[in-house]
Amino acid sequence: MKGEAIGQPVAPAEPALAIEDLSIGYRRHGRTLRVISELTFAVERGAAYGLVGESGCGKTTVAMAVMRYLPPNAVTESGRIQFAGRDLLLASQAELGDLRGNRMAIVYQDPGSALNPALTVGRQIAEVYRAHRKLDHRAALAAAGHMLEMVQVSDPKRVLPRYPFELSGGQQQRIMFAMALATDPDLLILDEPTTGLDATVEAEVLDLVEQLRARFDTAILFISHNLGIVTRI
Repeated sequence: MKGEAIGQPVAPAEPALAIEDLSIGYRRHGRTLRVISELTFAVERGAAYGLVGESGCGKTTVAMAVMRYLPPNAVTESGRIQFAGRDLLLASQAELGDLRGNRMAIVYQDPGSALNPALTVGRQIAEVYRAHRKLDHRAALAAAGHMLEMVQVSDPKRVLPRYPFELSGGQQQRIMFAMALATDPDLLILDEPTTGLDATVEAEVLDLVEQLRARFDTAILFISHNLGIVTRI
């Protein structure tokens, strides 16, 4: 006779991210033009979820809404964005400051504009560790070098003192992954991360995404207009 479970049933784990009935518009010339209408989906913990649509359909708006980076003329008309047990639309700036770069992170489609051209790669990655892990400068820089190894940047010691404009597009994107994954976030948003890369580098970045997902067990919201890429991930 098989044994039976004793006690209360275990409740299913909450998803890493749950968006419910989200509607967003932008104010222009006194009118609000809706771009997202009653959007609902969930990204399970450790899973990859593909958000696919043509250019201009509002995919990046969804990413910016999750990170609470929408511009001042954006209007969230309805809905909830549940993450870490709270509705991000109601979170204070202090709460958001603790979550961004720590529990959730984003990799943009244009690393060249996302990275600060006036700061070295090492300083930019190290700042994540100093802000969220309270490491001193030397320890943060060492952690930055280790993370560059994790994202398969060759010769990290040579790359750390360089500036973003001294690196290729593929290397810049790996720097963005290093910064995003530095604190082992629960949610990683990838907004068209291979746009502008040639086919060879694109394949390398997609391979890297698969390997990092397995290593960090991070939930991924993968935004793209390319069904083939989403299918692969």
